[in-house]
Amino acid sequence: MRRGVRTGIGAGVVAVLLGAGAGLWVAFAGEGHPFGDARVCEGSEIPLQAALDVVRLPLSAGAKDVHYVTYSPTTVAAPVSVAVAFRVSGAAMDRYLRANGIVPAGVDRLTNGPYATGDSGTDPASLGLCGGVKEIFAPSVLVDKQVAAEDGTLRSVDFAVALPDGYDSLPATTDVLLTVAANH
Repeated sequence: MRRGVRTGIGAGVVAVLLGAGAGLWVAFAGEGHPFGDARVCEGSEIPLQAALDVVRLPLSAGAKDVHYVTYSPTTVAAPVSVAVAFRVSGAAMDRYLRANGIVPAGVDRLTNGPYATGDSGTDPASLGLCGGVKEIFAPSVLVDKQVAAEDGTLRSVDFAVALPDGYDSLPATTDVLLTVAANH
């Protein structure tokens, strides 16, 4: 009988320790992603939409494979306050750029506008982006726009958009790198 009591107490202690360990794991190691967003990269300081709201921009409708990093305005080491990479249909990207006043109505094709073409994307790793986001090489277009932020300061908003060979129009699906930076 004594042996059975000791075994029961030992099993009870082990069960309590396992339960406590699991509780600590859930409480500390299993917190999940910052802001509850699986798309966020390490080092982000504010949620994506809050960072985009500063320049009054939503994320493009239909954006997939989204990865982003954000920095607060007080981070001196980061001139880029938002960097977000995603894939989206060419038609949705075209509508987005026009609806948000990034591309003027008179520009039929991005390559006809006053935009740089060629290798247009910054190296995503240098921006702190995660998830194996690839740099956008030619053929591509860089759409740059000065946008007034909520506080009245000008911000540089860049869209590096991958194009198909021939630079005709946006492809059925395109890679996009959006960056927002304070003007210096």
